[in-house]
Amino acid sequence: MRIGIFGGSFNPPHLGHMLIATEVKEKAELDRLIFMPCAIQPHKAERVVPDGTHRFNMVCRSIGNNSGFEVSELEIKAGGKSYTAKTLEELGKIFPDDRLCFIVGADSLCEMDTWFCPEYIFRSAEIIVTMRGGMDERELDNSINFLRNKYNADIRKVQMNVIEMSSSNIRQRIAEGKSIKYMVSDDVIEYIRENSLYEGCSKGYAEV
Repeated sequence: MRIGIFGGSFNPPHLGHMLIATEVKEKAELDRLIFMPCAIQPHKAERVVPDGTHRFNMVCRSIGNNSGFEVSELEIKAGGKSYTAKTLEELGKIFPDDRLCFIVGADSLCEMDTWFCPEYIFRSAEIIVTMRGGMDERELDNSINFLRNKYNADIRKVQMNVIEMSSSNIRQRIAEGKSIKYMVSDDVIEYIRENSLYEGCSKGYAEV
């Protein structure tokens, strides 16, 4: 069985995340896709990060009844900084007979050589790198060849046809009282409202 691992802060999860997951699952022929909200991202410093339970709940609301998607609390329950190598080690114990496929953006792939225990990451999982229009594919190919030569990495490129969207922009729109409808699911909008997760979320974000 091929199991995709889609990690991130999901702060908040948006429809772009869901579109990426859908395309990767289909194009990489994954049997399952697991969203893995982190506890603390070691490579990013975000000012506003709701408790992991909130982000887990928002991902659950985002995927709804899609039987091909699931969400794991593995990194959230572990706490502290979430390192991919440690996560893959734990997942290898849970799924010893399956092929783990770690999903990563092209920008992150170019930095993976600096991550914690990169040799373990490339030994433990196939890397599925998502590509978007307008990126420098030659630079990406250079990074792929470097990682293949250094770590014998198994890397597969998947071309995306998704709308550009970012969690940081959504957080800013919430803080400014602007609408985020059609950017996140209605269930997530309601969850943000109910829990007052982001500054300024008490007004304006749910309107058309």
